[in-house]
Amino acid sequence: MELLQLRYFLAAAKYQHMTKAAEHLQIAQPALSQAIHRLETELGVSLFIRRNRGIELNEAGLLLQQRLLPLIESLDRIPEELRNGAERAARTIHLRLLAATSLMTRQVIAYRALHPEVSFHIHQWDSSTEEDICVTAIRGDESLPTTDSIVLLEEDLHLAVPIHSPYAKLSSICLKDTKDAGYISLSGSRPMRKICDYYLAQAGVTPHILMESDGFESIHRLLASGLGVGFWPSKSWDAPADLPVRFLPISDPHCSRRILLHCSHDGLQKPLVMDFCRFLKQAFSVDVV
Repeated sequence: MELLQLRYFLAAAKYQHMTKAAEHLQIAQPALSQAIHRLETELGVSLFIRRNRGIELNEAGLLLQQRLLPLIESLDRIPEELRNGAERAARTIHLRLLAATSLMTRQVIAYRALHPEVSFHIHQWDSSTEEDICVTAIRGDESLPTTDSIVLLEEDLHLAVPIHSPYAKLSSICLKDTKDAGYISLSGSRPMRKICDYYLAQAGVTPHILMESDGFESIHRLLASGLGVGFWPSKSWDAPADLPVRFLPISDPHCSRRILLHCSHDGLQKPLVMDFCRFLKQAFSVDVV
């Protein structure tokens, strides 16, 4: 069965008249009759009762019409669905957030307030999934991984300590003095964890990890419970006013990180992605080229 044959059959079934159906299809009436005849031959059944002034579906024809109508309607919707899908894809920014999640989420919300037609697909894991933009972090003393990486933010890392711990009386702290402390950390796959592990190793400390989490909101709650100490970025992580911890500058070694923005090759080709990058640069007071 050919799709065109099936469309011809449905037109004939609708009009119950070969000439009227042919006029609707803008084909010659003999061509329509031949197409219906070939369809009946292929199926091995007749589909119409022929009458002097027209045609009428028989039982087999009614069954075929019942089966075909939802199929043809579904096929007819495909071009519009494909166009809508392409339009949605053109309005979607794929964003991977490996660092500064809360800070970047606020920027996404601010951008959407200006451009409500834009959608974001956001994920927070390091995978092979393609993205337009990746936001990650490196140590403050580390070289940029690529020449087109953009530094959005530089910040020191502090140590968050419970207000009732002995550390809370200090004005600053050396990491080597925390060798007996229990640490609350982000999971090992996060850039922040790798940065902190590097600085601890530099200080000769093998941390005793009490708990680890994938999100800094959990770090908030765990630190508030007084279970241990943890690294805290000085700018990109918000501290609730009632969080019962003190944030101590780390005097040795100097601990800092940089938040990086990187556009993929495909992202660089998309005007929408580049506009969002310009928005981020302006938000973080980065020179806009």
